[in-house]
Amino acid sequence: MSSAVVRSTALRAGGACVRCRKGKTKCVYENGRAPCKNCAKGMHECYLPSESMAHHHGQSPARHAAAHRPARDSLPASGAGASDARQPVVGSGSARHVQAASEKLTPELIAECERVVSKTFPACVAFHKPSFVQQLKNASLESTLVYGLLTCAARSSPSLIRRYGTPTQAAETFAAKAIGLVNQNLDHPNLADIQALCLLIIHEWGTRNAVRAYIYLGQAARMLQMYRILNSHHTADNADQFLRDESFRRTLWLLYILDCLLTSTPGRFPALAVQDSSDVPLPCSDINFAFGNSVHVKTLFQQLGHGPSPGQAPAGEIGEFGYIVLAATIWRDVVAMLTVTSLQNFREDDCAGLIAKIEGLRASLPMQFVDKPGQINLHMTMGSGYTFAMLHCLLHCATVFVHRRRLLQEVTAPAFALDSFRPNPRCHDIVDRLFTSCHGTISLLTAVEAGAEKDHATCFPIFMLFSSFTASATVAYLSLKGLTPPNAVETAAHIVKDGLRFMHEGTENWPLMTSWLRHLTVMQRVLNNDAAAAGPAVSRSSRHGSRPLGGAAGGIKDEVSSNPDTNPDAMDYDQQPAPGSG
Repeated sequence: MSSAVVRSTALRAGGACVRCRKGKTKCVYENGRAPCKNCAKGMHECYLPSESMAHHHGQSPARHAAAHRPARDSLPASGAGASDARQPVVGSGSARHVQAASEKLTPELIAECERVVSKTFPACVAFHKPSFVQQLKNASLESTLVYGLLTCAARSSPSLIRRYGTPTQAAETFAAKAIGLVNQNLDHPNLADIQALCLLIIHEWGTRNAVRAYIYLGQAARMLQMYRILNSHHTADNADQFLRDESFRRTLWLLYILDCLLTSTPGRFPALAVQDSSDVPLPCSDINFAFGNSVHVKTLFQQLGHGPSPGQAPAGEIGEFGYIVLAATIWRDVVAMLTVTSLQNFREDDCAGLIAKIEGLRASLPMQFVDKPGQINLHMTMGSGYTFAMLHCLLHCATVFVHRRRLLQEVTAPAFALDSFRPNPRCHDIVDRLFTSCHGTISLLTAVEAGAEKDHATCFPIFMLFSSFTASATVAYLSLKGLTPPNAVETAAHIVKDGLRFMHEGTENWPLMTSWLRHLTVMQRVLNNDAAAAGPAVSRSSRHGSRPLGGAAGGIKDEVSSNPDTNPDAMDYDQQPAPGSG
């Protein structure tokens, strides 16, 4: 008889673990799985007498027993919304990693994992918090996910950073363990492995391992496809089915967002095909997800007006995570426009269409998601500040990229003249829109930083820092080339200064920021040198961007064409290849 069967009959004769037998105490297994209540409370290893031989030989009893079990073709999610009362076959899947977690998961590490699930984007919206927190306390969360969560936590945890030296070294320690466990289970992927791999993609991306992150992205997509096939025969015959399905959907949409961000360079094709997401409903509201309220939500195609609305039931509202999916879709469209248009085939109508999409999404946001004064502070109080900021950073950054492309077309025109362009209403429109989005981005990050918990370092999501870099570099460029409005000079200086600070502090957590920091530092140095050269007699307005440029039209063209911040390839987040490397 396999140990999985023994564990599912917790109170039957002979089913007590070794520790409870020695202590002559009642051995009770919650959910029919190890560890028992006594071992879980004391953070001890929990194994049966029949497993003691494998235990003493240094082998995980769960892994030893798993070798004799049938293939786990029909396992649902192990930790992402499935309730604790699951079928015995699900326990066999969880037992694959649970023992390792129970051996090493200290209260300190549990607290770190809970912090990630509760407060860190994207885990706070992609994973089912109640299930995760409960399974963490029961030491029943799969080790792949435990190590994935600790990989995220390590970048902002003072204790883990002290223990391992640097944020990256701490994160790498847990990431190596997580990917090892993921790859051991490639024959039978479960949702926990895919969720952990999503977190590892972010880790590798931020560590400047863009190639590895892209490869992991493809691996996660294939694992998700196979998971879906292997679990396609499940029917909605229990109360947990909605949570299982919604957990799958949110994992897919998290992968979709990462796909939008990481495949924005020509030659890097999307990991997910259109058919992978075409029939998948968007994420529902967080409150419905948390309480397991079954609702029917439109698919992405239906939301965009490309398909009929669901007829089986009234459509439920999509949640904040769903709006981030929509914003990421627009971001991908913007980057696609940047990569396929040239100075010769540029069409203003393309930009107008993208701007209409951005403004249309903003107009469709529920009142609580609208970016108005003080709203971010309210969301920080409620614990959804990072999610709110991420949504609007995507929209602001997309707006900046569209209008920078419009500006590029103007300044590279053969007849361009700065003096005649500056008073032009078209110039005012472009510059005003750029400043609005750049200022909005920096304001969001400033508010998040002010409202974040003080006992941990603020670790912004990578795209939020990219948005900050984009905003600061854009404003610095406008100031450098004399396009800053006189009444926005002070604002411009603060945007550049704050952006530089975010880059500097972000580099501590994400090595990816190094090249962005270097680029922005050079731009600020040029601005400071120009200000010093202008002398005290020149007004502050002149120093920050109204200086005469003479024959600077060519300089603007060269700057816009060559700067990495104006090139969508900067979103590649990768080290530049050495000259001659091909």
